[in-house]
Amino acid sequence: MLKKTGISILASALVLASLTACSSGQGTQGAAPKEAPKAEETKATPPPASNEPVTLTITNHKSVGFTESDFQKYFVEPVKKKYPNITLQYIKPTQGQELEDLVAAGNTPDLIFASNGYFALLKQLDVMQDLNEYVKKYNVDLSIYDQPIMERIRQAGDKGELYSIPFSLNYGMMLYNKDIFDKFGLPYPKDIMSFEDILPIAKKINRTENGIQYIGFEPNYADTIAGQLGVPAVLANDKPTLDLPEYKRVFDFMKQVYDIPGQIGPGDKFNWGRNGFLKDQNVAMFLEWSNDAAAPLEEAAKGGFTNWDIAALPNFQDKLGNGRTVDSHMTFISKTSKHKEEAFKVLLETVSKETQMIVSANGRISAIPDKAIQANYAKNFSSYNGKKVQNIFLTKQTPAQKSSIYGSKASSIIRDEQKNMALGKKDVNTALKDAQERVIKNVEEEKKK
Repeated sequence: MLKKTGISILASALVLASLTACSSGQGTQGAAPKEAPKAEETKATPPPASNEPVTLTITNHKSVGFTESDFQKYFVEPVKKKYPNITLQYIKPTQGQELEDLVAAGNTPDLIFASNGYFALLKQLDVMQDLNEYVKKYNVDLSIYDQPIMERIRQAGDKGELYSIPFSLNYGMMLYNKDIFDKFGLPYPKDIMSFEDILPIAKKINRTENGIQYIGFEPNYADTIAGQLGVPAVLANDKPTLDLPEYKRVFDFMKQVYDIPGQIGPGDKFNWGRNGFLKDQNVAMFLEWSNDAAAPLEEAAKGGFTNWDIAALPNFQDKLGNGRTVDSHMTFISKTSKHKEEAFKVLLETVSKETQMIVSANGRISAIPDKAIQANYAKNFSSYNGKKVQNIFLTKQTPAQKSSIYGSKASSIIRDEQKNMALGKKDVNTALKDAQERVIKNVEEEKKK
């Protein structure tokens, strides 16, 4: 049992660490959504009931985008309803209480919520329990879940281990400001477009008018786009990928965007970010993660910004339809937990069809790809009413390659060199060469620690 110090009770919030939305994860929901299976097809054999009170500890690792409300809706409430004897205690991942700290102190939580991007780290920490025996024991039908992410989960096991069942997926999409298109007399973006299609539109929009610098297209981060081409920042063998043609293609495209007159703002502003789209409302087309968009868009609607819509995530013409690399959030059971059966009950309840309907309604893409659940997407957000929500599902997530624990730092280095290229401090080839060398050096230094 964990010490009481640093542990919040079940009403505590799951607080998001402010990283890119699981940028090192990869995979796909390529298959069309299925009709909702009948109840008897989706429900696992329920674990045997027990009235003995059990307290399970849970933490989240890095960027999973959970709030206190999410924790209550998806974990505490459904679990308490079905298993009133199970209490969940949340460990807030603050300084000294991060997962690595807890493991080192011998206080590994019973449950860990994280993304597939952290498989390498979780394996290194040796905390994941193989769930195959529980899946078999309780007759869990894994076929109802997104199969590409199930494949990615199985890839994490060296001998066929199954370390989790997916809770939710995170898709990329393109948001666009209809007011800007109306202002300049331009047609709205098509439901799905290529980067090649977007460039000339962006050039028509970029301008300064009445003191407002309008930006046609904000491409965001090079490593995220490279992921759409199936390339992680660092491969599983710890080799960086900046010398691959995919990264050259991405940097060449982004250079074209940055070369559009007016793209670089005062003070060398080159990334206009979410605030440019939602707050300043001077960005016409913006690439975003679905999980990161819902709550901010709902908040923006309270301020009067509602004239926006959704297009599918763009890609290069020959890769059109390939979305961002798989980003799935899921719960892991600790192999040191003294209550694995109860922990599995919790996991099953959070991925049940009933809970997944709630997950979908609150702006998270369910890991169960059926029409009924997808049709329920963002239903609890009035700001999504009348929007082209189904365009999100026009792309499939790009299949994953196993990645390295050094990917997060590599992404930071890549973005730094992207900035140097954007501001004209380095040409494309030099920026890529320097990024490659810096990542190699970082990996070497980290391995010495």
